[in-house]
Amino acid sequence: MAGRARWWVCAALGGLLTLGGAVPAAAQLSTPLEAEWEDAFRWRSIGPANMMGRVSDVEGIPSPSRTFFVAAAGGGIWKTTNNGVTFRPVFDPGRVISMGDLAIAPSDTLQVWAGTGEPDSRNSISPGSGIYKSGDGGLTWELKGLERTQTIGRVVVHPTNPDVVYVAALGAIWGSNPERGLYKTEDGGETWELKKFISDEAGFVDVVMDPRDPEVLFAASWERVRGPYFLNSGGPGSALWKTTDGGESWTEVAGNGFPTAVKGRIGLALAPSNPDVMYAMVEAEEEEDGSGGNGLYRSDDGGTTWEKTSDENTRPFYYSQVRVDVENPDRVYFSSTPVKYSDDGGRTSGNTTVGVHVDHHAMWMDPNDPNHMIVGNDGGIALTWDRGGNWLVPNVIPIGQFYHVTYNMDTPYRVCGGLQDNGTWCGPSRRARGSITNYMWATVSGGDGFVTAQHPTEHDVVWAESQGGNMARLDLATGDRTSLVKPAWRDRYLEYEDSVLVVWDDSLNAPPTAAQERIDRFRELQQADSASRVLRWNWNTPFFISPHDPDVFYAAANRVMKSTQRGDDLQIISEDLSYADPEKIRISTRTTGGITPDVTGAETFATVVSLDESPLVQGKLYAGTDDGRLWLSPDDGQTWIERTGAYDGLVPEGTYVSRIEPSQHAAERFYVTFDNHRRNDFTPYVLVTEDDGESFRSIAGGIPQEWPADGPNFVHVVREDPVNPNLLFVGTDLGVWVSTDRGENWQRFQNGLPTVPVHDLRIHPRDRELIAGTHGASIWIVDIAPLQQLSDVRMAEGAILFEPAPGLQFGDAPVGGESTGQQFFQGESARFGAKLTYWLPEAVEGRRVDVVVTDDAGTEVATVTGTGREGVNTALWNLQGPAPTPVALSPAARRDSLRTVGMIREVADSLVENEGADREQMDQMLEGIVSGNMARLFGGGGGFGGGGARPSFRDRPGETPVLAGRGGRPGGGGAMNQNTMRQVFGALRDRGMGFDALRGRGGGGGGSPVDPGRYTVSMTVGDRTLSVPHEVIRDPGFTVEETSGPSWLFGAESWYELFERLAEADFGVR
Repeated sequence: MAGRARWWVCAALGGLLTLGGAVPAAAQLSTPLEAEWEDAFRWRSIGPANMMGRVSDVEGIPSPSRTFFVAAAGGGIWKTTNNGVTFRPVFDPGRVISMGDLAIAPSDTLQVWAGTGEPDSRNSISPGSGIYKSGDGGLTWELKGLERTQTIGRVVVHPTNPDVVYVAALGAIWGSNPERGLYKTEDGGETWELKKFISDEAGFVDVVMDPRDPEVLFAASWERVRGPYFLNSGGPGSALWKTTDGGESWTEVAGNGFPTAVKGRIGLALAPSNPDVMYAMVEAEEEEDGSGGNGLYRSDDGGTTWEKTSDENTRPFYYSQVRVDVENPDRVYFSSTPVKYSDDGGRTSGNTTVGVHVDHHAMWMDPNDPNHMIVGNDGGIALTWDRGGNWLVPNVIPIGQFYHVTYNMDTPYRVCGGLQDNGTWCGPSRRARGSITNYMWATVSGGDGFVTAQHPTEHDVVWAESQGGNMARLDLATGDRTSLVKPAWRDRYLEYEDSVLVVWDDSLNAPPTAAQERIDRFRELQQADSASRVLRWNWNTPFFISPHDPDVFYAAANRVMKSTQRGDDLQIISEDLSYADPEKIRISTRTTGGITPDVTGAETFATVVSLDESPLVQGKLYAGTDDGRLWLSPDDGQTWIERTGAYDGLVPEGTYVSRIEPSQHAAERFYVTFDNHRRNDFTPYVLVTEDDGESFRSIAGGIPQEWPADGPNFVHVVREDPVNPNLLFVGTDLGVWVSTDRGENWQRFQNGLPTVPVHDLRIHPRDRELIAGTHGASIWIVDIAPLQQLSDVRMAEGAILFEPAPGLQFGDAPVGGESTGQQFFQGESARFGAKLTYWLPEAVEGRRVDVVVTDDAGTEVATVTGTGREGVNTALWNLQGPAPTPVALSPAARRDSLRTVGMIREVADSLVENEGADREQMDQMLEGIVSGNMARLFGGGGGFGGGGARPSFRDRPGETPVLAGRGGRPGGGGAMNQNTMRQVFGALRDRGMGFDALRGRGGGGGGSPVDPGRYTVSMTVGDRTLSVPHEVIRDPGFTVEETSGPSWLFGAESWYELFERLAEADFGVR
């Protein structure tokens, strides 16, 4: 088995050796990528959206409007104008993505406010950076200040004057800061006045306004702070406050039934139908007489006196939302793990979100319809139109919060990853035809998902885990699940007990001296061995399978463990690698949470959090801890060498080791990233060593570091390219950065990828794609094959033809099939075939280039026509050979063919003359139909033709447009788009052309799929002929009879299927 695994690694990298020759170790691209190169590397989203992701707020425009906004905890803002059928992202300022609260001005619903920074203070949240305002319904945004507040819990807008806005700013999450409190603007955000300040550790989390008198407000202050190993919710700064003069003066609300003991988080709501009725979700210590404490409190006299109506208040730091029915002041909803509802003010209650994901953070009540309500939780949103009796969950927003991702070596490869509170999911990286939808994704493990691993040759074997190191191995083909047993002290303890009994089993008499000495020795060993097996498992436990032998499995708690049987026989191979501070351990495992203990394991401290093995030296291990220690073992865990002191002065002491990346090119080189945001430090830390950790140097200088101007750019991960040793990628809390000179310079690598925390990056060695596991936008992929081959030397030589990633021949398993309308998620697949990329220093004559594919014998297999403009160009080979020789037509068939061609020309002329269609596109379309070779029209890449074809969101996808698109940037010399094709084919159908007549335009446009193997791709530019090798890989289940990509009619067998294919088609080459 070990030999086979090593062969796999060599085989995966062996296909890249030609690239390695093209990019010698000394070569690099010393200047930043120009804009044309950035455009060549465009990310694509593959989802999933099945589970959506954590939502911090929902705000809607009152009915009959069908518009509402969703604020994702780490995924920006999404808008729907059709009651949740479709959504589009509308917020990406580039420097922040964590969302706190939304507010829509009641007197001008085009004015939308977005307070950034999530107030639900779990261990993985990101800081915000101020408040933004939109004046056009969320299409554009402007920063309006308060950048240093980090967290905004609530925004309230005056009912008649949209320039008057109140902001409850909670302040820094991971430390103290003075930029917190209750702020007010009276000029639409141009200036702000701090109306109420409590302390550097207590800000405001909620504020409500009396609908009868906007000068009367209630506001809740909250003292809370997080640290690397604790959450402390509650303190003297937490209180309920009231103002009757618009914030000029405040009075604390306490007593008369409202808790006077130390309080924590408070959530507020006024009954719209009777604002004298007020509810508060209160976190509080019990009074000396046993009264008070956590629960729901109600006032019937505007906050003067209070009654506790319910003890229900689960995890107040995470929920604490309460809303009141718009017509009935006794019907109240309050968030818990489910949403609770009550018709008697909270005295009795039931659950109203059965069948909906748990952990609720947001509720919106339609002011004009008491039956209409939207909730937001760790699994997205849910809508009801009957007061919670039935719920709709529109799983179409890809805001999944992935911690880690992995790939396998299947064809195409599968991606698996673990998400916050949504388990572990696996899905395809691409399809042969169509989009990647939710149907293609499957959950394989529950809980909070984290690390996954996939067997390199047994494609159905996957390892996954839930929080706290609960690891399992799964066989996706059979459904078998094997839980991995953690080493524990009890079994070994009992073994020593047995040894004692062997020495002396007479419990009534004392043993002789010699026997007692042996017993004492066993007791010493028993105590020491038991202590060594008391393990602390991080919430996000690291594990991996060895790149040298997939039977070897490593994991870590506070000690490192190894198994030689795929995880079934874990044995401890290290001492405690943390500092093991007993007080920090006690707090993190016993008392964290504050007033309400929340000992879930999320804060468990003094643990290993980064673990890896050198891909060059078997058994050379690396480990990093959450309290800042770094270790190396040269001998598979027999000895461990600490390297912590080697980076003194480069990284603050005790900083979390977020990732260790052993080099694939130099055995003594490895990279380390450190993440100190848990101590309110957002600096990016990226180090490299060339001498096995004897010394380090920082390579993070080119990553923007100024807070808050540059946003929180702390680093989660670094990856070294397996082909080009000078090519590095890092994932920060804002996105991806790339260096082409091994860390000397960095630039943002974000084309198509939204601003989002990137917690993991992986590079697929065969397909040469970079995979990003984001914590707020699910999973994204980008082709980096050309980037791996760039160097100063090659740029100086002139035109470059890049070796493409292998062409993959595979089919699609049947999934789904029912009609969905427009409410479904579509991830973007790479085009089927081989993407051929080349760079031209100047445009060529005719602006077209022929790229020729030949087989091993030198026989021409295919010629693909691509664009010849200056800069980066792409063409697509569909992996098919030459078209078969046409069969001579009979006289009758020839007449039918001429009649069909005449009808096609008539349709094209009519659309141009009478309906404003684009003549150039119509001529191209006509040429493709008459020749039976549509595919040749889609090789240009670049733009996407008609107006609005990118971004992909379409406001009315359920209907076809009347006119062809205009005004889009032409790509590939005037590329086709869906609108043009639908228009032409629709007109042909409406004029009575049978589909068989259309399909009979010939078998042109390509023959049968070529055989797998090695090919040569060539092109001639001027007097230079450039050639590169290319490999075609076939999935074992693929047959040549399968539809292996878009034929000239996209594999359709009827008019209906053709229009279905056109709805899915994407004519831009990636």
